[in-house]
Amino acid sequence: MSSIRVPPSAGALPSRRWQRLIAATVLALAASAAAADLISILDDATGALEARVELVLAAEQEILISTFIVGDEPFSLTALALLRSAARRGVDVRLLVDAQWNKMPEAVEAHLLAEGIAVRRFHPFRLWHPLWVTKRLHDKLLIVDGDRVILGGRNIESPYFGFGHQLERRDYVDLDLLIDGEAAATARTYYLDVWDSRHTAPSRARASGEELRAAEVELDRHSAWLEQKIASLATHGPLPKRAAIQVDGVDFLHDPARGKGSGPGVGTELLKLFNEARESVIIESPYLIPTRKLRRALAEVLDRGVHVRILTNSLATTDNLWAQAGYVGMRQRLVQMGVELWEYQGPESIHSKAGVLDGQIAVVGSFNLDPRSANLNTEVVVTLDSHPLAIEVMEFLDRQVEQAIRIDARGWPEGADEPYPGIPRGKVWRLRLLRLMAPLIRSQL
Repeated sequence: MSSIRVPPSAGALPSRRWQRLIAATVLALAASAAAADLISILDDATGALEARVELVLAAEQEILISTFIVGDEPFSLTALALLRSAARRGVDVRLLVDAQWNKMPEAVEAHLLAEGIAVRRFHPFRLWHPLWVTKRLHDKLLIVDGDRVILGGRNIESPYFGFGHQLERRDYVDLDLLIDGEAAATARTYYLDVWDSRHTAPSRARASGEELRAAEVELDRHSAWLEQKIASLATHGPLPKRAAIQVDGVDFLHDPARGKGSGPGVGTELLKLFNEARESVIIESPYLIPTRKLRRALAEVLDRGVHVRILTNSLATTDNLWAQAGYVGMRQRLVQMGVELWEYQGPESIHSKAGVLDGQIAVVGSFNLDPRSANLNTEVVVTLDSHPLAIEVMEFLDRQVEQAIRIDARGWPEGADEPYPGIPRGKVWRLRLLRLMAPLIRSQL
């Protein structure tokens, strides 16, 4: 008898070997489909606020928040009241805040602790860690039930959500992503690693009984307002469903949880992306103080003929004169390198940190193009390999360019007869004074 096996005919059942191969293929395809994340762009303040409220209201088990700033104004107190409501219905709520930029009233923070919300502070002042004062938590994360996350540039404070008038400040142009899928689980793992690291400490907020009761009453007032607002909106029917795009190529990038510089971080990964660009690099960053590594990367892609466009704040719109002092001396150099450089004219202030490479890869997160983000602060970024999403992010970036002025080879706005047209002289002189000192602290800018 011949030992040669005859393949089954087209109408016959496959052999066990072929069954296993088909099953493995189906499982692989199913796993691939399951791994795809659903991404929504949150490119306006109202949508970004609604998405956060929806996520917190829908939370069933866990809410993890990491933020650079928590404010002390009606918007921030309303947000904290919403978190308190989640904790009261049994949700595990954790709030990780930067110790230096935490503006919560101590009585409010103590009240939240008493309500069961866990609060930890990143890099509180310690005599035995003097360098901690320069290294801050810059992440902005809202992770709900381990499967949804919002990340981007927005802190918990009124100007990030269209309520800057509460602090008599400009509102910010900003950008977030709402992600449903595996990237949220990755973000949760990173969050918990930072939470449990030596870089954080439990809040020790204390308050008297009278102060605690006053804080509770204050949050009750904001909670009642929010509940009334939600009820009012509900009478108009459900909110329109937010557009989402399924993406397979999602990478959640973060700095090492054990400390900046203890391993490859966001800055290293972004430089790799820049170096891989073949056609275009389009960037929006509120603060633009290129490090030596970034200047080298920009020079390399420009030498290859890659088009580089960068938009940043003008002196008129910046919220950080120190950062502007570190930037303006670089304007002429960047343009002469071949960068298409633009400055935003308002009326808001740019705070978004985003980019698009080769019209295909979108980048959104907390990373600024400055030494602090590169070398000091913790940062998180998501990269999306998706042409449809890259188009959406590009449309967002183009809207800001429509309200910007291009910088020419002199390092001045095109057509201007001075470097800072229309800016009050007092502000210009303050900038010039800071420019004298900026080189001494450039690594901190």
